[in-house]
Amino acid sequence: MNGLKRNFMSFLVAAAFLMFLTGCGSTSEQPESALTLLNEQGEEVTLTNKERATVLFHFTEVG
Repeated sequence: MNGLKRNFMSFLVAAAFLMFLTGCGSTSEQPESALTLLNEQGEEVTLTNKERATVLFHFTEVG
């Protein structure tokens, strides 16, 4: 019984380690997507790779 618990714990540790390595993959495989929103005039504004800080307000309608 003790050996079964030890094997199960080893399996869980190995699975957690593999999940950790998967999350640490390089981003070169994923395409970069720009985060864009519409401003008050209806023009698209890109929020990524900006030289100045951007303040973003999000208003929701309260019933």
